[in-house]
Amino acid sequence: MDLYKELNLTPVRSGPNVWVNRMVIFEALSPDTVIIRDIALTRGLNIVWAEETDDDDPAAEISGHSAGKTTFCRFLRYVLGEKTFGTKANMELIRKALPEGYVAAEIHVAGKKWAVRRPFGSGRMSYIKQDASVEDLLQQHTGAVSQDEYPKKLGLEALLDEMETGAIVRTRENIEWGHILAWCTRDQETRFQNIHDWRSPRSESEAPTFRFSKGGPLFVMRAVLGLFLPDELKGEETLAELRREKERIEKELEEKRREPQFRVNQYDHDLRRRLTTLLPNARGIDTMPLHSGDLLPDLHRLTETIISEIERAIHTHESEHADLQNQIDEVGGQIRQREDNLQQLDALFDLNAAADKELDEGLSRRQSQRQQLREFQDKMCPFGDVLFRECSYVVDRQGKLRITQLQDAHAMKQAEAKRTEEKQRIEGVKSDLLTTVELLQNRRRNLQARRDSLGTKYRKKRQELHDLKQAREALETWTQRRNQGIGYEELACLRQKLDDTSSRIEKLEKDLIGLLRQHDSNREWLASIFSGAVRAVLRSGSYDGEVSLDNRELTFRITHGPAMSGEAVETLSVLLSDVAALVYNTVSNRAHLPGFILHDSPREADLEGRIYRSFIRFMASLQIHFGGADACPFQYIVTTTTPPPDELQTAEFIKIHLNAAKPQELLLRRNVATASPQAGPQLFPGGSPG
Repeated sequence: MDLYKELNLTPVRSGPNVWVNRMVIFEALSPDTVIIRDIALTRGLNIVWAEETDDDDPAAEISGHSAGKTTFCRFLRYVLGEKTFGTKANMELIRKALPEGYVAAEIHVAGKKWAVRRPFGSGRMSYIKQDASVEDLLQQHTGAVSQDEYPKKLGLEALLDEMETGAIVRTRENIEWGHILAWCTRDQETRFQNIHDWRSPRSESEAPTFRFSKGGPLFVMRAVLGLFLPDELKGEETLAELRREKERIEKELEEKRREPQFRVNQYDHDLRRRLTTLLPNARGIDTMPLHSGDLLPDLHRLTETIISEIERAIHTHESEHADLQNQIDEVGGQIRQREDNLQQLDALFDLNAAADKELDEGLSRRQSQRQQLREFQDKMCPFGDVLFRECSYVVDRQGKLRITQLQDAHAMKQAEAKRTEEKQRIEGVKSDLLTTVELLQNRRRNLQARRDSLGTKYRKKRQELHDLKQAREALETWTQRRNQGIGYEELACLRQKLDDTSSRIEKLEKDLIGLLRQHDSNREWLASIFSGAVRAVLRSGSYDGEVSLDNRELTFRITHGPAMSGEAVETLSVLLSDVAALVYNTVSNRAHLPGFILHDSPREADLEGRIYRSFIRFMASLQIHFGGADACPFQYIVTTTTPPPDELQTAEFIKIHLNAAKPQELLLRRNVATASPQAGPQLFPGGSPG
């Protein structure tokens, strides 16, 4: 069936806004470039086939499911801006097996070609280059971008600028590229259960989420498909404001309904609990009235008594605290005085040492003169033409030096004795001072510990006083409001506001339903495409499909008389809704899909083999209508373990042929689970890298 011819569809786009024409997996880039896979992709249909073995050996049962299909999908999502390329467990296995690995790609975004490469390891930058091949990119060391910059630099975020709205009006959440990518590349873990489940927490993709897991995605789908009118969006924004106002009024009304008796009960319980904690041995606190006149005890007078006692205790603590601080300051002064004395002693010792040094220098100088005279005594004096030892001046000088030598020896002995005595005296005084300082410091520490402990008690008493006063004041305030009926008029006012807001919401919802009728041409166009796709895949003639905007939410249903249900039907409905949106995007200027869809293993999601083969043939027919992949205005990629129809098992459609039974035919040409020494014998570790 040629869907475009049957429905008379005329494409308004010559190609998808986003598609990938090449993906290269590198084991390393240096010192030599080692390529694991160089995968050529095209527009139109691209099949990644992981062949299952015919062997009956139980060990071969999962051969197709562990060949690398999902890893291929995660790599593709990674180069398109997703933050992760697998679950944490699988990423760790890949990093251990390929610590220097990269995945690169050639991507077309809004008519511009980009070469990108992203690392497997953590903490390293990605690189991009416009109008380049992967090989060109490897030659440059510029163009580094962070994870946050990556989608923006490639122009992926700019694709959202043409949409009628950039936010989900009900929750004010911004619509991000990550939302669109999630829709176009559904997790295998979601099992194609419904059109609004795009990402499963089990995939650990870190994709942006929604406050409302169903309403958020369905709103985004409508916005991307251009199924909103400007007036309708304004109405949705007003409706969202009214709903928020209604929620606020309902919350306030509920609080007012519970008040003031709720508050009386709350603060009555709080006050009694605090009094029981402060007076554990007192009786009757649980039954004591708040006020009882002058005869019987009541909570008011008991609280006053406790408040007075706490205030006296606080005053006592303040006095003791001030006294301890004065003692600490006094001891601190004594410590500083003795530390000053120690500094003075050190200075005195330094002064004595300087005098001794001066004496030593004089002795040393005379000793040097004696040595010089001894060295020259056998040499001739040039002035008297005699030996130096016979020179009268030298003989006289030697005589004086012999006398001073005896004097120097005596002086040295006296100086050494005096120096030793002075040093012993100063060291003794310093030792006494240090001992005194240590005792004073210990005393100060003890005083500080007592002060800090007292401070803790003081703060506790202050808090007890504050809490007790607050609890009593709140109880008496709300008791008065209850007894005097204060605040009940607010309930009537809030009920009226709630009724008015509910009426406005009901009217606006009716108006929006009226606006939806203006979508009939666009919705019917999309519905006719979905219906044609259903009839092309389910060829019995009794099946059909319908698209509705019931409750302003987009729904796709396969019908066979009444709407059908069941796992296989739900799976096919999700697949064909994506395909219908993809085809609709090629013929509608109002739609803003990127123009590519990636489906990971839809055959395994309870889709019957006969229906699956019919579905694949239908996707091939869409490409054939355009005369080949190069003219196709969309890109569709599907992974499977089921053999495609025989006529499609050609290089035109099958872009990768994998087989887990042969290591060289795995996506990474190795089993990363067994390559890691940490890997245990798990059947599907962390969801399986396949």
